[in-house]
This record gives sequence, C-alpha cells and structure tokens, in this order.
Amino acid sequence: MPSDSLIDGSSEPPVVPFAGLRRNARALAGGFLLLLVIGVVVPDLAPPPTQPPAVDLLRGRVVAFLPPGDDVTAPDVQIEIMSGPQRGQTIDGYLQGPSGQEDLPRYEVGDEVIVNASLEPDSVFISVADLYRVPALGLLLGVFAVAVTVVGGWRGVRSLIALALTLAVVVKIVVPLILAGWDPAWLAILAATAVTIATFLLTEGARPQTVAAAAGTFAALALTAILAVGFDALARFTTLRGSEDASYLQAIGITDIDLGGLLLAAIIFGALGILDDVTVTQAAVVSELHDANPSLRGLPLAARAMNVGRSHIAATVNTLVLAYVGASLPLLVLFAAGRQDPVLIASTEAVAVEVVRAIVGSIGIVAAVPLTTAIAVLLVDRRLPFLPVERGLARGWED
Repeated sequence: MPSDSLIDGSSEPPVVPFAGLRRNARALAGGFLLLLVIGVVVPDLAPPPTQPPAVDLLRGRVVAFLPPGDDVTAPDVQIEIMSGPQRGQTIDGYLQGPSGQEDLPRYEVGDEVIVNASLEPDSVFISVADLYRVPALGLLLGVFAVAVTVVGGWRGVRSLIALALTLAVVVKIVVPLILAGWDPAWLAILAATAVTIATFLLTEGARPQTVAAAAGTFAALALTAILAVGFDALARFTTLRGSEDASYLQAIGITDIDLGGLLLAAIIFGALGILDDVTVTQAAVVSELHDANPSLRGLPLAARAMNVGRSHIAATVNTLVLAYVGASLPLLVLFAAGRQDPVLIASTEAVAVEVVRAIVGSIGIVAAVPLTTAIAVLLVDRRLPFLPVERGLARGWED
C-alpha cells in the first residue's frame, strides 16, 4: 500500500483532498464576518463635534474657467457641486492648490475636484482645494490586490482580508475612541493585540507556530511600549512632540486628546507592522527546520533558527529606520541647508522624536527574534489542547 515517507523513514498521514480549501473558506468567511460586524454592527464611536466645521469638503467638477478681469479678487472658475446639500448647483469659485498652496495642479475642464465650501450667510466662499484622486487610488489598490493574489495564492487573499480588517479597526474603532478621550497608548496596545490575533489566524491558521508568533509579538510590543514611555520621559518632549498635526488638533479645539500618548500609540502601530513579519517568519523557520529534521530540537534548533533570524534583523531594522528617514527627509534637508551642527539638529524636538520612534521600534524588532524563537522551540512537537491536530495537509492545497 503506497504511503508518503520522510527522510528518516517515518510515514506521513495521508493527504486529505480539499481540506486546505475548506480551511481557506472558513478563514475567508470569518474575515468577512468580522469586517461586517465592524462596519455595520459597531456604532459610530466618535463624539459629536462641539461646533460645526468652518469649512465643508465637497466633491465637485470643473465646468469652466472664467476669463481674468481687472478685479484680482473675482472668481476664476465655475464648479458643479456633486455632493452635499448644494448637489447639482453650479457655483463660481476660486482655484487653489493643496492646503492653499500657490502651486496648482493641472486643472482641466471636466476634472473632478475636492471643494472647500464655507456657506455661512455672512462669509460664503467656494474654492477648488485639490484634484479628486479616488479613481487613481482605486486602480492602484486593484493592481496591488491582483499582485498579492497572483503571487501569494490563497494566503495572499487571506492577507488582503487581514489588511482590510486592520484598517477597519483603526478607522472605525481606534481613531474615534482617541477622539472620545481614551488613552491612546493603552488603546493602541489593546487594538494591536486584537488585530494581531485575528490577522495571524486568518493568514497562518490555528497552529503552534501561530501561537509562537503571536506570543513573540506581544512580548516585543510590551518591551517597545515600556521603552517608548521611558525615553519619552527621559527626553522631556513638549506636549506637541514637535508635530504640526498635533498643534492643528489644538487649534481646532480638540483638547481632550493625550498628545504624548498619541506619540506612543504611533510608535506601537509603527513597530507592529514589521513585528508581525519578523515573528511569523521566525516561527515558520523553527517549524520548517524541525519538519526537515525531527530530531533537531532544543538549543541546536534555536541556534539554527537564530542564524536565519540574524539576517532578518539586519534587513528589517534597516527597513524601519529608512521608513522613518523617508517620512522626515524634507525636514532633514531643510535643517542641512542651514549648515548647522548635525548633533544640535538631532537634539531638536522635531528630529529627536523621529529618532526615538525609529530606535525604540528597532529594539522591539531585535528582541522579537530571540523571543519568538524561544517560544517556537518550546512548542515544537507539543499538542496544544485549543488547536486542531494537523493531518498532513498538502501545502499546495492549503496555500
């Protein structure tokens, strides 16, 4: 009777046809159900505005450009309003660039645009603020989804559902609760924990290596949060943490938000994305090494897995630092143009905040590799009572 055999002569349980497809179907159904609950069942958690916004953002279309006249304050464009109470009306307005910049996009007749509308009786003002770029962004998102699906197969599809779930949690739950006055740091930790469990189950399934990856992520996140709190206090940053966005929150009257906690939450979420990659990969390395040689376990297994982990650390730490450098590159160029002492520039709050974010996140990533490796090695060959027993499913069917 034919049977599958390993290198050491031991036999594999028979492959169960379509079992991987059933697992994928369950994962996708669970992901869609969670998205439905967050999108439909979870109510609007944001507090009501204390005052109406001074300016509404509307969708519009450029109908015509008005000829210039002697009056420089006269309107220079006609706009058809496509959303809001004024939908269908054609109103004269003014051309502006993003955030009021003088550098204008290449507006053309027929372009869909974002309109700033102040319709108070004593101060009516309509202006074209920017181009409406949702179709282009939607196309790019579609290309991304196709690429992930073609290369990643079923696991790629599950990762797209997990990505949508993460964004839904942040937009529908985390941001509204921060606006409602919840502590951003604790909220980030709880949300990151819930998102990590859900995404790992969706993408990796219920396995011992998933438990190891989740546990390693939690431990590294806890270390990241502790270091962020400690060095935030040691650096004695101001309330705004050098952020223009934070000062804008204060300017529009939102004073209930803990801006210091907001920085810590940003560090936690910034590190989480790469931590997930590091811990999942490291847990998979341990599992694959043990599957290839079942006699390999304990310290020898951990040592071999760490050889791979060290290479991963070198790449991911550099990736995280480059991500923060890329976000603050215009600021660095601005400081460098002044020919000032680089050490003094690094000491300024706007730069030091980014340094703390990058280094604290990198320390969390470095710690995640040995933590996840140790947990994964401990779970090798262990049958956890809350996990299903794997029965030799063919990877081709599963992924």
